[in-house]
Amino acid sequence: MQNQTQEMTLLDVAASEPEVCEMTRKIIIVSPFPGRMHELMRTLMEACFDVLVFHRWEHSEAGTLQADLLIFDVSGSQDEDPVGAFRENMHPVHAAVPTLFLVDERMLHDQRIGGHEELLVWPARPQEGLHHVRRILRSVTSRELDPAVPADVEAARDQLIFKDLRIDLRRMTVYRGGARIDLTKTEYELLQQLIEARGAVRTREDLLNRVWGTQYFGGSNVVDVHVKSLRKKLGDSAGQPLYVATVRGVGYRLAD
Repeated sequence: MQNQTQEMTLLDVAASEPEVCEMTRKIIIVSPFPGRMHELMRTLMEACFDVLVFHRWEHSEAGTLQADLLIFDVSGSQDEDPVGAFRENMHPVHAAVPTLFLVDERMLHDQRIGGHEELLVWPARPQEGLHHVRRILRSVTSRELDPAVPADVEAARDQLIFKDLRIDLRRMTVYRGGARIDLTKTEYELLQQLIEARGAVRTREDLLNRVWGTQYFGGSNVVDVHVKSLRKKLGDSAGQPLYVATVRGVGYRLAD
């Protein structure tokens, strides 16, 4: 019994040890409010990224360091064109470094922000930030491995399409038949999850975990409320679904 107990204890200790990172990549975060970056920073570090956070970009050590990815927090900025301001202050060496801008939702509609910019509405869940970081770096690696990939093929990787709906993953926008549909962040994520499931059923619990996060302790009826709102904006109906079909007692899937 003592040996068995000792063996279980050793197994528990081994299981609790953090995973050793065989390879790390460096991320620099610049935010006037570094305290708001703690959860994102922790999530990125747990995913084997080296993370440095600075208050300012210009006239700071940040501008002299090399990085695999830059993250600029311009949410809440009062500048007329905060993204352009950061671009102007960049050294040419950093201009080619993939960059993610954390923005207010209103900035998504700013015509001065080019369609090539990577944007994430902030604040957001740390896991969403991690998802964007991994996707951006995968995209960069893919282009490096195969620089001959046509631009239209590259663009196709950054969008989801279902019937006449198109999701632009880079700008987090949704279009129906070419017309933009203004969705909330939650509605956008619900639609994205359903399209990415490719017709498979997403249970309410699964959607709760994926969209609201594992720390959410509210009832699953919150999913129904937001799906109802999503349907209304899409011009869809529960009785004769064109986009989102209900699987009674389980959850939702794409309509046939």
